[in-house]
Amino acid sequence: MSENTGPLDPPILVGGGGSTLIWIRKDQNARKISAGQVPDTAMKPGNPEMYDVYVLDNFDCSNVKVDHGGSGNPIAHSMQGKKHHTQFQ
Repeated sequence: MSENTGPLDPPILVGGGGSTLIWIRKDQNARKISAGQVPDTAMKPGNPEMYDVYVLDNFDCSNVKVDHGGSGNPIAHSMQGKKHHTQFQ
């Protein structure tokens, strides 16, 4: 995997099968907020009080990459300014 050090590096979610890591660049200044500060229009889990919530100011995600652990390149999905919701079960 090549190193991307540009200012638009997205958060990276790794794992989910017993251990999950979320990588957020330090210079994106992720701020922890309370569940009550999440806008009513945002997607929320069933019990938001059981979660930690972070916000990245002025961050616009326009590309989502999915890698199912197989060989080859991750699949890139262009969002083209549309809203995106990913739920992991």
